Amino acid sequence: MKIAFASGDGKRIDAHFGQCRYFSIFELNGDKYRWLESRTIRVESDSDEHENRVARRAEAIGDCTLLFVSSIGNDAVRRLRKEGIMILRAEPESEVIPQMEGLLKLLRERPPLWLLKAVRRAGERSG
Repeated sequence: MKIAFASGDGKRIDAHFGQCRYFSIFELNGDKYRWLESRTIRVESDSDEHENRVARRAEAIGDCTLLFVSSIGNDAVRRLRKEGIMILRAEPESEVIPQMEGLLKLLRERPPLWLLKAVRRAGERSG
């Protein structure tokens, strides 16, 4: 399962979805995870429409199942949910690695229904 983090530095969840310029992408597979890549979003001009900014970001993480953000607007939430991406809000400046460790712990111990659904959805996407 691929997981995206709206991050400016790849280490912290420190960016609003609509303004972030990078997504740090990780893969969670069984009982381990690994960093895959950083995806850069083209910088828009001030006149670029909100809908275009959301669409570009949604396309950049379209193969991901989960998205961690510090904040996100309602339009983006609707768009991402429609595309099957589950959104998790994290405290601003939260570190990425502890979030990944937390997901692993949840999967090992007693995964909540939302996480089981995400794992199933990821399997459907790849299979």
